[in-house]
This record gives sequence, structure tokens and C-alpha cells, in this order.
Amino acid sequence: MPTEGKSDMERVGLFSEMGYVTIGDKYVSNYMRPFNESASKKKQMLSEGTKTMSALQAGYFEPQFVRIFDGEAYSNPVQLRRRHRMAEAKKNLGKAFLPSNGYKLPSGLGSYYGTIGGPYAYFSPELKDREKYVPPGKNMYTNPGKKGTGYGYANLTIGAPYPHEADGYDLERVNAK
Repeated sequence: MPTEGKSDMERVGLFSEMGYVTIGDKYVSNYMRPFNESASKKKQMLSEGTKTMSALQAGYFEPQFVRIFDGEAYSNPVQLRRRHRMAEAKKNLGKAFLPSNGYKLPSGLGSYYGTIGGPYAYFSPELKDREKYVPPGKNMYTNPGKKGTGYGYANLTIGAPYPHEADGYDLERVNAK
């Protein structure tokens, strides 16, 4: 391979290294810079203020900046607002809007619109007199309900009570005696 001449990157030019974005300043090393720049300029006792510069309206009387020029006429914001409101009111139509087909007739709850003869007596909202409600009786009569669970009461079963039988658990011990 020949080493003379231009390389492929330089010859074609498509793959060359792009230039860096800069303003042209030379690089200054921090090696020879003073540690405290203000002290090197004999400004040791200057302190920074508590307030920084800003474009806020905190120190003024108005919420927005109002321009003031020498000889300019005073403009009252209340009067300007009133004039603007009057100009907007003139744009309104003089007469109220009326729909072309009239208004819709009510046909909801409590209205008799659409009926031929008006209200009917049997649709009256008054309550009718009713007899006192008597619940129906039972079809079949049974014993009265048990008191408690039934375990502590005698003779509460449907059939005959269960006879007591001794348990044969200790039978061998009893027989041994």
C-alpha cells in the first residue's frame, strides 16, 4: 500500500472529522490562575448582596409595569375598562332572540297537556281510605317454639325422650373391683 498521497478520508471527504463548535477563544489553563480572583484584585471586603437582579415587580406599587414618559397623559385603568365594556355592549343585538317555531309546551309530571277532558278523578293525587292490614293466619298449628336450645329442658323432643344408658368405657376397671 502506498503511504504517499492523501488517505481515503481526505480524498473522498465524506468521512472527515467535523470541526468543533467554538467562538474562537484560546484555552486558558487553571494552573496559573489565582485561587481567589477578587482577592488578587484587592477587593477582599466586598460581599454579595442579598438581592439579585431580576425583572420582577416586587419592589413596585403596580402589579404590571406601567410606562411613564415626560408629558404623557394620565390614563385611568378603571375608565379604560368602562369604555371597553361600553364598546362591547354596543355590539349586542337590540332585540332578544325568538325561536321561529315558538316554545315547547310542557308535557311532564303534573301537566294535563294533550288530554281531552282535563284531569280524571281516579288519577287524583289524594290517598284513598284503606282498612287496617291484618296478616293472614297460619295454615297449620304446631307446638310452641322451644325455649333456648333444648338441651337443658326435659320432654321437648317430638318422640319419646332418650333413655339413659351407662357408658362401657370404665367397664374393665369396674369389673376388676
